[in-house]
Formats: sequence, C-alpha cells, structure tokens
Amino acid sequence: MRGLFDFLAPQQRLLQQQREISRLAKEVAQLRAQNASMRQGMRRCVTCEYRIDFKQRQGAADIESD
Repeated sequence: MRGLFDFLAPQQRLLQQQREISRLAKEVAQLRAQNASMRQGMRRCVTCEYRIDFKQRQGAADIESD
C-alpha cells in the first residue's frame, strides 16, 4: 500500500500545482482587464476635467476681453 501512495503522491502534487497555476492565470487575466478598464476611466476623467477647465478658462478670457 505504501508503494501505491509513493507512486501517486507526485502525480497528485502535479495536479494541485496545475490547478493553482490555472487559478492564478485567471486571476492575472482578471486583474489586467480591471487595470485596463481603470486606465481608460482615468484617461476619460482627466480628459473631461481638462476640457471643463479649458472651457472655463476660455469663458473667463472671453469675459475679460469684452
């Protein structure tokens, strides 16, 4: 019986490692997708804030020139 356990233990460990690698690969993919989404959101946010600020400055410059 001990011989069977010794034979199957490395295979069982290999299967556990493969499952862990698969889980970690899925987690990495999910985190990369979230990161990309957050980057796009930040770009839009910064762009919107910049546009709002630019329009406000243009409006103030137009008032001063009148």
